[in-house]
Amino acid sequence: MRELPDNLLKKSELTACLCAPGVVAEALELLMRGEAAQAEFAACVRHDPVLALRLVPADFAAQPDLLRALLLAAPVAAGAAQASYAARWRQSIGVAQLAQALTVRSGAADAEAAWTGGLLHNLADYLEPDIAPSADVADWLGELDHDGWLADAVRYHAEPLARGRAAHPLVRIVQLAYQLVTRADAVDSVDVRAALAALQLGAGEAAQLLADSQAQARQLAQRFGLADAVIQGAGAGFDRLARLYAGQAAQSALHGHFRGANGPEQVFARLQDALRALFGIERAGLFAPAADGSLRMSPLVPAAAGLGALAIPPDDGHSALPRALARSAPQQFERGEPDAALVDEQIARLLGVSRFLCQPLALHDGRSGVLVAGDALPGLGMSPLWRFVLAECTVALQPLPLAAVPAPAAPIAATPNDDIPRDRVRRAVHEVANPLTIMRNYVNLLSERLGADSSVQRDLGIIGDEIERVARIVRGITVAEDTGPLPVTLELVSVNSVVSELVRMALGTLFTPNKVNVQIDLNPDVPPLPLQKDLLKQVLFNLAKNAVEAMHAGGHLKFSTRLAMTDGQRQVEIEVADTGPGLPPAVASRLFEPVVSEKGGDHAGLGLTISRSLVERMNGQLSCASTPQGTHFLIRLPTLQNGQAPLTTTRYGSM
Repeated sequence: MRELPDNLLKKSELTACLCAPGVVAEALELLMRGEAAQAEFAACVRHDPVLALRLVPADFAAQPDLLRALLLAAPVAAGAAQASYAARWRQSIGVAQLAQALTVRSGAADAEAAWTGGLLHNLADYLEPDIAPSADVADWLGELDHDGWLADAVRYHAEPLARGRAAHPLVRIVQLAYQLVTRADAVDSVDVRAALAALQLGAGEAAQLLADSQAQARQLAQRFGLADAVIQGAGAGFDRLARLYAGQAAQSALHGHFRGANGPEQVFARLQDALRALFGIERAGLFAPAADGSLRMSPLVPAAAGLGALAIPPDDGHSALPRALARSAPQQFERGEPDAALVDEQIARLLGVSRFLCQPLALHDGRSGVLVAGDALPGLGMSPLWRFVLAECTVALQPLPLAAVPAPAAPIAATPNDDIPRDRVRRAVHEVANPLTIMRNYVNLLSERLGADSSVQRDLGIIGDEIERVARIVRGITVAEDTGPLPVTLELVSVNSVVSELVRMALGTLFTPNKVNVQIDLNPDVPPLPLQKDLLKQVLFNLAKNAVEAMHAGGHLKFSTRLAMTDGQRQVEIEVADTGPGLPPAVASRLFEPVVSEKGGDHAGLGLTISRSLVERMNGQLSCASTPQGTHFLIRLPTLQNGQAPLTTTRYGSM
């Protein structure tokens, strides 16, 4: 049998299996001691059936941050589940200990292989029934041993000994160890004695080996906190607290993992490492918008060559990839789904997977691509660990340009004019990054605490997006100053989704407190547009805020989207209409000019000037019509930008 390969067993189902908390804790302590503890680390993790497959010590020194994140994020047996887990684990260790002892005594097989076969003989018991059927387990192990003896040892461990009389020695030894550990007085049975005789072992010697292995298993149970007395004293509250802080530490480790990447190629290489290590995702791809707007395979994530022949229209409502971009949310695809897009079936076939997750991802050039993660577990897109990985990847792709700018030794004196000194701006932008990072981390923490409630998670997702939008605005101040205006990069934006997000975000903080009723009338035939999403969000928020302030005693605010033809060109119209008293003639005549605001507070009088400028940057128009019955702002946006081909209409369903 060849040696076990020095890599991860790339099976996503294993990432959901429970691990021994004591093994995880000890492995983390050894990892902190560095390379000097590599041998002890290997000896520790070999006592956990799941970790023994998920990670191998050869990777110990290469990516310690990723190993640390894997261990911190590994699901561990806690609370009520710990007692039943401990019984399975003690059986795994007992059979492994005895199989190894029988091999050493008889010399019939490889001792390390015997340990592995014994440790994994009941691996199916660690799996959730709805994740992976028991029959799959032996097939996984076939990847570790090209001759298949290890897989056979696990597959046939519970078969009658007589069936394995002429089988490979490794199979016979694991069968025998299993019978001795799980059957009372097995050593006195005829079949066990015959099997012992074939290994040139007597019943008395086997009984002694069994007693020794059971004693060692009890010691290991005490060491790793899986003895009955220890389990009874475990506190569920402490378990929850420990896992909560483990999640925060895992995010910190992931930050370290991505921080060392230099350039997009290294960032995506580290992303692939994280996908394999943390989620068991071996096969992935990245699709990015091409010049014609279609989604095409990106070389940043190597995948099957055949994927390069695909070009997915951005308005293909059947495919999960454009849907993920249009909805700014992960989309799941399963092979064989009725009415699924054929291109998705082809992607799954070329990747060699039965399902995949489509995850929108901000790229280094300002565009938004789609990460296709093969064989991702259902619900992975809502996992806090998944969001941690994507957040750190995004930060690594778009680093803050001022991270290394040193603060001046002394304060800078104010200049006599209105310009803020450049160094003061740079320092302020740099310092703003710290609270933004803290806010983002606390949003992630709240997400984990509040569970899987879809409405709560959607709200937290909007908050997280807004924090990142602030970060991009702040970064843009100095990027434009240092490098000049950045080239315009567009992404496919669902106008309806932007309006929906804005209303949901502002409902409890802007509209309801000011007694404003909100109505949305969104035409589902409005296609995704190639835009800068942040610009559209900023314009709509400015208009909504102005409308609320105009309706002092409350009122009605309506957002509408529709398709229109103007001068032979198809456009998307977005209307924001309020029931306020209308604009005075003097204000209406200078509506889009910068003025000194009479509102006081934080009003600078620039909101509508900025809004019109942003709409014009999107090649659109902003106009206003006002009467004593209310004010209507109308945004007109073309369905093509910078010479791109127009987008066709596809109904995505109700919003």
